[in-house]
Amino acid sequence: MNILAICSALNNSYLGLKTKDKIQSKIIKSDENYHSLYLISEIQKILKENSLTSKNIDMICVNCGPGSFTGIRVALTIAKVMAGELDVPLIPLNTAEILLNTYNKKYLIMDARRDMYFIGTKDDIKLVYKDKININDNEEILCDKRSLAIFPNAACYENEELDISKTMIEIAQQKYINSNNKEEFNYLLTKANYIQTPPVF
Repeated sequence: MNILAICSALNNSYLGLKTKDKIQSKIIKSDENYHSLYLISEIQKILKENSLTSKNIDMICVNCGPGSFTGIRVALTIAKVMAGELDVPLIPLNTAEILLNTYNKKYLIMDARRDMYFIGTKDDIKLVYKDKININDNEEILCDKRSLAIFPNAACYENEELDISKTMIEIAQQKYINSNNKEEFNYLLTKANYIQTPPVF
């Protein structure tokens, strides 16, 4: 089974491609946070490097957030269009389950601005006010750079930059295998987990 993993919700974009023989991955960086703009061309490259076309993809998984509003929209749009055109399952993943499994931590903390934070575990993610956070600053926490201000001893995924695409593929495979209702992976049901509501002017 050929599986494509797509994520542009974080400080970098990540692509992974699992074929019969291997998992190939790419980390796409941009100085000005425009990494999501290169997703389509990088998907074409990774397929070509493996002598595949999009028609050879059997499953797609995508990070639906929380994270960058624009990044989530870009990755989700590409994933949904591809899954719809190819008629393949689309496995939605969230940032907490991806990062916590990759970094082997218990809690994910992400600054959602306006004195609010996303608190995530491998099973759940919720939005809370800063004064309602009830977690001790310890080695079990993974956070973004902004959250280091309140959790200075935490590990920061933006500093370490581990490749997360392999983890995405592993989680997606497990979810698909364990599901009793494969219809839940219809691309029309996939929704974004935005870090905050976009501004309205």
